[in-house]
Amino acid sequence: MKKNNHKKNIDFIYMIKEIYPMSFKASPAYSVLLQIINILTGLANGVILLATQWFFDAALQASSGGETLKSVLLVLGVFVSLKLSATIFEGVRQYLVEVHNSRVMAYMMSEIHRKSAKIDPIMYEDPAYLDDINKAANGVGSAIYFNYVTSCIITFHLPYFIFLSIYLTKLHPALVLCLLFVFIPVLISHLFRSSLYAKMEDDSAPIRRQVAAYSDACSGKSFYKETRALGVFGYFQKLLKGSVKSLNEVVWGTQKKVAIVDFGFNTLHLLGYVGVFGLAFIFMLRGEISVGAFAAVFTAIDTMFASMEYLIGSHIGSITDGMGEIRNFLEFLRISPSHRDIQHLDKKCEIRMQNVSFRYPNADVEALHDVNLLVQPGETIAIVGENGAGKSTLVKLLMGLYTPSTGIVEYGDTDIKFVEYSALFDRMSGVFQKYSKYALSLKDNVMISDFNAPDSNDRIEKSLGDVHVDKSDLSVFPDGLDTMLSREFDGVDLSGGQWQRIAIARGIYRDSDLIILDEPTAAIDPIEESNIYREFAHMAEGKTAIIVTHRIGSAKIADRIVVMKSGEIAETGTHEQLVAKNGVYANMYEAQSKWY
Repeated sequence: MKKNNHKKNIDFIYMIKEIYPMSFKASPAYSVLLQIINILTGLANGVILLATQWFFDAALQASSGGETLKSVLLVLGVFVSLKLSATIFEGVRQYLVEVHNSRVMAYMMSEIHRKSAKIDPIMYEDPAYLDDINKAANGVGSAIYFNYVTSCIITFHLPYFIFLSIYLTKLHPALVLCLLFVFIPVLISHLFRSSLYAKMEDDSAPIRRQVAAYSDACSGKSFYKETRALGVFGYFQKLLKGSVKSLNEVVWGTQKKVAIVDFGFNTLHLLGYVGVFGLAFIFMLRGEISVGAFAAVFTAIDTMFASMEYLIGSHIGSITDGMGEIRNFLEFLRISPSHRDIQHLDKKCEIRMQNVSFRYPNADVEALHDVNLLVQPGETIAIVGENGAGKSTLVKLLMGLYTPSTGIVEYGDTDIKFVEYSALFDRMSGVFQKYSKYALSLKDNVMISDFNAPDSNDRIEKSLGDVHVDKSDLSVFPDGLDTMLSREFDGVDLSGGQWQRIAIARGIYRDSDLIILDEPTAAIDPIEESNIYREFAHMAEGKTAIIVTHRIGSAKIADRIVVMKSGEIAETGTHEQLVAKNGVYANMYEAQSKWY
């Protein structure tokens, strides 16, 4: 698979152009209100600087008889009012930030989900793509913080610093140098940090997936019983410790380099602070600025250094540290979706595979080789073969989930690699070996395959009845169709066999022309499986049905059986024809006949 690489094209300006519109779309009203409050807060802090000078000058003049106490109290009242206003604005600003960021988080995650839904499903077989998903999800938080910080710089810090620059210039032009002494050293240090953390993010993403996988194997719900029963907890714990150690080495190596860079530039930053304060003191002694102006400058310098340290050292430092994650998030959103623009597909058409071969990403051998198959509308096909023979891969190609490496798959006269997934899936339903156990009610677990179906309750009960699920059995379903199928949400849990029957009911509930059963009955005994498949064949009358199984007894119900071996079609025919050939199928049937 060809991997898109856009990192080199994603710069600071591109981030702003992409992230700001997403932020606005997530919550237009809060976006506008937040910027207005930012501007008001920044300007209020600037005016407070003037009020500080007025108050100290008025107090000094009052002590020498030049001003009345009333004048001093008036200036003090203005100062207190401005401080109170700034405090109120800041409180409102923090509330708006919390609400707005939560909405932006939801919007950006939905963008990842939308992109994932449009990407060629074969990409999920590529570890590099799984790393991209991991990195994109991690990048959402950094993207939100980037939006917050840059908007604060533009609408909160920038108005304040413009006001401060004008004020300092009028007092003495040399004082403006303080801005450079504060800004430049810290900015340069964080440019270094950005590149170091971007490399760390790329290096650590695959290791994080290892940590998650081994942690799940140690204590995850789907693994813990087998892990404990096999006595391999120690083995996975050893793998987990090794992967955590590797992750820490990557992180600690980066942090060591960052600490050295920070120390050097923070030293320059401190020297700038001392120098500017001394410069202001000299100007006061010379009488070039008043005592009130010195007090204001002193307060401004202290506030500015603290603000700049917080802005650059914390805010800008954090976004530069997260630049790599942000690039990964935006790079993921730029991955080209599969080019499928045909919106309609004829119903009840034949499905044709011509010289189809398929190789998984990074695989050395083909999973399918030179497969030719014709499925007639309304026909029931059983695909059989040993594990690894290529059965499930063949089905994914028939469904249009994967596109052939070579060859063509057609629905009627249409090459399905150009058909939109929604158009394909509108006419098919399926039940797969790794079916989903949704934390929903029994009713919703069936309805989820088609929420818009008419007469839903009658169809749900029929679908459940067809697979022998008794919704009126209160010992299993205490609330009937409304029973929550998840202990995590105060509901019930089911056996593997019960879940498989519900998954099959979900598949047959959907009104479709093509229905696929890809070995969903592994937890059901062979005889019961054969019974379910016979009933399934009856339910699928008039539809095209494809059954995938490695149990020969279940294949006898099919109009035609396709035997897979080593990624190729070894034999085709009815059960009787294949047994008479005394080939691959006959040998499998003989080996399994004792089950039936």
